[in-house]
Amino acid sequence: MNGDYGNNVYNQMNSPYGGSNWNNGNSDNNGYYQNNRNVGNGWNVGNGSNSGRRNKKRAGFGIGLLVGIISGGLALILILSTVLLSLIKSGYIHIGINGEVYVQSDPVTDEDGIGSRVESKLNSIDSLLDSFYFDDVDDQETAEKIYKAYIDSYGDKYTVYYTPEEYKLLVESTTGKFYGIGAVCQKSDEGGILVVDIYEECSGYKAGLRVGDRIIKVDGTDIKDKDLSSAVAMIKGEKGTTVNLQLIRGSETLSFTVTRDEVQVKTVSYEMMENNIGYISILQFEEVTTAQFKSAVADLTNQGMKGLVIDIRSNPGGLLSTVVDMLDYILPKGLIVYTQDKDGNKREYKGNDDNELNVPMAVLVNGNSASASEIFAGAVQDYEKGTIIGTQTFGKGIVQTIKPLTDGSAVKFTIAKYFTPKGQDIHGKGVTPNVVVELNDNGEEDNQLNAAIEDIKKKI
Repeated sequence: MNGDYGNNVYNQMNSPYGGSNWNNGNSDNNGYYQNNRNVGNGWNVGNGSNSGRRNKKRAGFGIGLLVGIISGGLALILILSTVLLSLIKSGYIHIGINGEVYVQSDPVTDEDGIGSRVESKLNSIDSLLDSFYFDDVDDQETAEKIYKAYIDSYGDKYTVYYTPEEYKLLVESTTGKFYGIGAVCQKSDEGGILVVDIYEECSGYKAGLRVGDRIIKVDGTDIKDKDLSSAVAMIKGEKGTTVNLQLIRGSETLSFTVTRDEVQVKTVSYEMMENNIGYISILQFEEVTTAQFKSAVADLTNQGMKGLVIDIRSNPGGLLSTVVDMLDYILPKGLIVYTQDKDGNKREYKGNDDNELNVPMAVLVNGNSASASEIFAGAVQDYEKGTIIGTQTFGKGIVQTIKPLTDGSAVKFTIAKYFTPKGQDIHGKGVTPNVVVELNDNGEEDNQLNAAIEDIKKKI
């Protein structure tokens, strides 16, 4: 098993040895009288014998110099090779399959670990099946499935192995501007991905997709066991190309072919409601969200806003940096969130913005409010800046990072838990609302929003 990884950082190693110092032979013992010493007596340029002797000595010196240079160079190469081999063996440097050098800050080696312990048994099984199994087997596909199965054995659905193709799609899908179908999705516990919002002006809605649809296949590939990032990356693609989606809606299984188009991500929408109560809906926490949120707050404030409802229901989360910046904008200075790894090491994220929003607030949440949404709700709750209204949130309180491997694949894995300013552990629990309100099923009115409005009216 290949346990090495790099960060796609290519460092050129420069020798610490800048060159060699050579003495120029002012040595009486060797008969080299330079620098005008005994020029008249010691060196008779016109005398043939003396001239020959002098040239012979100089030739000898040149050969010695050359031998010295070669010896020094070989010694230098030997030293550098020893250092390089030591770094490779200790896991700081890896040579990728493409010949590129990967340098990493943390040592990772494939010489020890579970791969070494199970290798012989895997080879025995492979030899047995290779001899007697009736059908052909794709060795590469088998290897990829082994890697995925090993990662799955950790029991953490957020720790994922990406094949080189999957990782390439994932990277391409996070470059900013993208082409897709205009749907906001999250991982479904029933398998596949759930459409939690869809832009009406985009191709997905026009093709027939609706909120609540559970996508289970993309272009014929089953995605029920894929993580959210991989599934979404498969749906995105080049402008003008099509993607076939098989989904479950209620008791029906439906198929839609959607043409990918440019998606103008609008993560924030807002309006002024009655009694000068502002309403802001946040669909997800992306790079553009902070600016959109601040603009919405500023506009509502200019309109005479006296209270604010922030709706993060069915918001699947997003960037930690974004939610921290947004909370910094509305909360007083202080701790916003902190993470803690398995060794107990903490990293704190604090607000430094002098701005603080001083109007009554209510935050709407539900069971699909996850990750960054829970950071948002938890911080507002801990600072008592607003009333959390709705139902228990999703309960994803862990942080992941992605490390690429030298063959183009990658592993996304959990590195820490996060906690609210007062130390609420959200993972597996969620944020408990101050006021629990179940959403009416009749769809005639939004009783959770009505509850938030009534709560703010009491405080204006």
